[in-house]
Amino acid sequence: MKPEYQTRLSAVTGMEKENQPSSTIERAERGERLRDYFDLQLRFAEAVAETAALPLSEAVSQCTNFYRRFGLGRLQGAPIAPAWKKYTAQLMTLETHEQRVAWTQACFAQSPPESLPPGQRQFGCFSCDPPDEDGRVRIHFTNRDTDGIGPLSRTKIDTRRQELKAMFTYVQQTYADAKEVRGGSWLYHLGAYRRLFPPVYGDSREVQEGTSRFQGTSSWGQFLDHREGVKPALREQFFENLKKLDMHRLWEVFPLPACRAHAPMQAFYDFFDILPAVDPPVEPGDGDSGINSHIPRFNRGTV
Repeated sequence: MKPEYQTRLSAVTGMEKENQPSSTIERAERGERLRDYFDLQLRFAEAVAETAALPLSEAVSQCTNFYRRFGLGRLQGAPIAPAWKKYTAQLMTLETHEQRVAWTQACFAQSPPESLPPGQRQFGCFSCDPPDEDGRVRIHFTNRDTDGIGPLSRTKIDTRRQELKAMFTYVQQTYADAKEVRGGSWLYHLGAYRRLFPPVYGDSREVQEGTSRFQGTSSWGQFLDHREGVKPALREQFFENLKKLDMHRLWEVFPLPACRAHAPMQAFYDFFDILPAVDPPVEPGDGDSGINSHIPRFNRGTV
């Protein structure tokens, strides 16, 4: 950890490095890696606040993924966490951008790890939500590989597809009402990501307009490489786009705007060869008169 950052962290926590929990030190070191990532998001929030005459606290809430990065879950649908109120209150008192970046790093260092939202299930780098009231299952992707090789490299196609097959097998066995798969991410611009799915799914992609996709990684994830460093070319393009900020078209600031994609659930079952669960044989007297018990039961694809 750089001495200057250790000084900043100690000022916030009131503890020297040797007295800090190892988890805080590890988070602080990761915060150093993510410094440029925090910098990008703060610059975006500052530009939005200035252009729209909004309090910076509101812009940071709506235009960054810090709430989730601080391990506080999703901002919508729950009371605002006290830790977030503390973060934004102090943020409003800071005069310079560099001070705001340092404060963000310090808060990240003291925050708990991110966890899955209630009901979401993880399968390697993928996860899925339960179906909504219309039977739509939303899927997500997060790089959880730690081998230093990009998660979408050609050598990992089989691994990623095995994760997807396990996930959709779980959906098939758990949610009889699941009808459609939906996703939203910058990743749909990449052939290396789309090749993992049924073609009909990737072909459905379209840019997701609006302001609701700036609080997770569906837009911000594009800036990080698999070592959590900011990609220089995308950063420079982002800064150029920020000079032409249009409050009605915020997604255009991002070099790879988030896309939405959707396809019928059956397309995934077919693509990954997921067959319906086989019913156990019915013995005479167990709810069957025995008259038809000799008739074989067939799975999809066996006839």
